[in-house]
Amino acid sequence: MSEEKNTYVVLRLSSLGNVAMLVPVMTQLSQAYPNDEFVVMSLKPLADLFYGLKNVRFVEVAPELEHSHKLCSLAKQIKALNPVKVFDLQNDFRTRVVRCVLHFYAIPTCTIDLGTRERRALSRAGFEKSTPLKPEVERYADTFRSGGLIPAGEVPQMKVNTQAAEKVQALFGKKTERWIGIAPFAKHLSNVLPYKTMKDVIGYYAQQPNTRIFLFGAGHVETEMLRQWASLWDNVESVTNQLPLDGELELMRQTDALLCMDSANQHLAALVGCPTLSIWCGTHTYMGFAAWGKANTQILSLPVSCRPCSIHGTERCRYRNFACKALSSELIIERFNKLLTTETKQ
Repeated sequence: MSEEKNTYVVLRLSSLGNVAMLVPVMTQLSQAYPNDEFVVMSLKPLADLFYGLKNVRFVEVAPELEHSHKLCSLAKQIKALNPVKVFDLQNDFRTRVVRCVLHFYAIPTCTIDLGTRERRALSRAGFEKSTPLKPEVERYADTFRSGGLIPAGEVPQMKVNTQAAEKVQALFGKKTERWIGIAPFAKHLSNVLPYKTMKDVIGYYAQQPNTRIFLFGAGHVETEMLRQWASLWDNVESVTNQLPLDGELELMRQTDALLCMDSANQHLAALVGCPTLSIWCGTHTYMGFAAWGKANTQILSLPVSCRPCSIHGTERCRYRNFACKALSSELIIERFNKLLTTETKQ
């Protein structure tokens, strides 16, 4: 007789980077509990992140969750799945309302400890007077442990999506030279270097022989800026709006290395094993948001004592100078060249 299948619902409504950090834990759970089903629910179409996990199903929920009737509808949608337990990895107003409704349905829930107080204390004190906080991936794992599920085992790279890889080759051809990925933007102003700095970095690599640069970004402003930069050099191309998420992941897999900010791109690159140099300005790795798989991810930042000025990033500098962003293009190029050289030797 086959074992009874249990269904578990996982709520992580936003954002792309946070959902990407969930993948290693879901991979472990998928391996540890192959006879159970895990339903991941989020606000964006991010199913491609869980490609290859046979017992992990992704469900995109309605974006209008600020309205109470939509939250009740989400709770009813969860109830229809007949879950054994619901894991709330978002823990904001929306999911708290959903949990209250699920309580009346007698569906047990487990909630993540976001460590908001200690993270705020870190942003006030600065990293020099603080110690590293628990990584976000480990907070996810702890939440599942509290519900009786033990994430364990090795986490391999994301399985190659053959169809997406074929689309990448159809668009950009077969790789015959060095491919470099650069993602120069982030959600918050404090996490983005001055445009001139990144333009100088892109220009340097555009002048290197047998090198092709792919620029990653999203949104109208980023798309236009990357389009302008790509128009300056023949071997630089913006992939914004050209590839869906699975295609971007497969393109990152093929690049020799990725240069990015503290953004979702470092987490995407980690999933496919792409060597990455991640630049952190106003934020700090002590907050626990560094990419999973640190062996492939290097961090570049300045030892400015007021870092981190916020948990995720901010639009203003308390000293009005953004001293954390004073990284020179020469230093960035030096560190990125070391990463490229190391990967080439391997």
